Amino acid sequence: MTITFKELGLNDALVKATEALGYTQATPVQEQIIPAALAGGDWMVSSQTGSGKTAAFLLPLLHQLIEANPSGKPQPGRAEPQILILCPTRELAQQVAADAVNLVRGMKGIRIATVMGGMPYGKQIQALKGASLVVATPGRLLDLCDSKAIRLDDVKQLVIDEADRMLDMGFAEDLEAIDQRCSGRKQTLMFSATFAPNIMALANELTKNAKRIELAHAGEKHANIEQKLHWADSMSHKHQLLEHILADATLDQAVVFASTQVESEKIADTLRANGYEASALHGAMPQAVRMRRLESLRKGHTKILVATDVAARGIDVPRISHVINFGLPMKPEDYTHRIGRTGRAGRNGVAIT
Repeated sequence: MTITFKELGLNDALVKATEALGYTQATPVQEQIIPAALAGGDWMVSSQTGSGKTAAFLLPLLHQLIEANPSGKPQPGRAEPQILILCPTRELAQQVAADAVNLVRGMKGIRIATVMGGMPYGKQIQALKGASLVVATPGRLLDLCDSKAIRLDDVKQLVIDEADRMLDMGFAEDLEAIDQRCSGRKQTLMFSATFAPNIMALANELTKNAKRIELAHAGEKHANIEQKLHWADSMSHKHQLLEHILADATLDQAVVFASTQVESEKIADTLRANGYEASALHGAMPQAVRMRRLESLRKGHTKILVATDVAARGIDVPRISHVINFGLPMKPEDYTHRIGRTGRAGRNGVAIT
């Protein structure tokens, strides 16, 4: 039996917003997380990517912001957010902020700001004034805290998204520093693909008596994604295989994963020379270039994106029909996250290694 957002007790304005975005029924992840977050207390959640997790934490948090400010009067123009969402990568931070903006479109009194590296400081500092919800990557957030451009004393709810990735990227100390700056908060929600021992150790430091919701673990099968493995005899054979797969008539859009930044550029160049609409995406690119390339993928102008692991976290494009692992991932969780770029929003996908 499917549950509607109205039945989950969300504010009418949010229910209307979800309907306008084409969501009527809650996903299993949302059915569990929304009531849990509304009930209060700290929560540790493991769920697969593409399961509707972002809306699962945004909806209850936005609901509480709306309920606390029913008249929709603007916030004072200080940079003192009530809700802080931490993401490991810029792409994911942008995706989460874009989802939040879509949900509150047309509502008064709620401003959303994004804080991340690779972007001009001035613009971000300006956007923070009067923002009640801030989505941030840890490094830039701490820079802005140190320069007194933002204060975290008023944060009531903290969300740590993709905590496993945060640890992989060496953000443990940054998370502890941020934790201390918003120590008076009422609630912490932590999301991770796994409940590995190092994640649980971090959770013990950042949460109080957190209850767990286990919706999926890293090894779990993506039921709607067909997974295939091909053996290649040589590098030139590997390139031929790739082009053979990309010529498939059922392919809508694809993400090809490369092991290194240089490899991603080389593959994209070769594909373009052979007539494919392909572009590369990796962490060494200026943020403005990364944003343009992601936007081109979202709009369907780019058919094939050749990406590295870091750059592809947070890509949420429902029309990606194929994920191709040209280079192998280093960890099982990376494989899970990679193939989770396809088969999103209830669709079927194909993952080829």
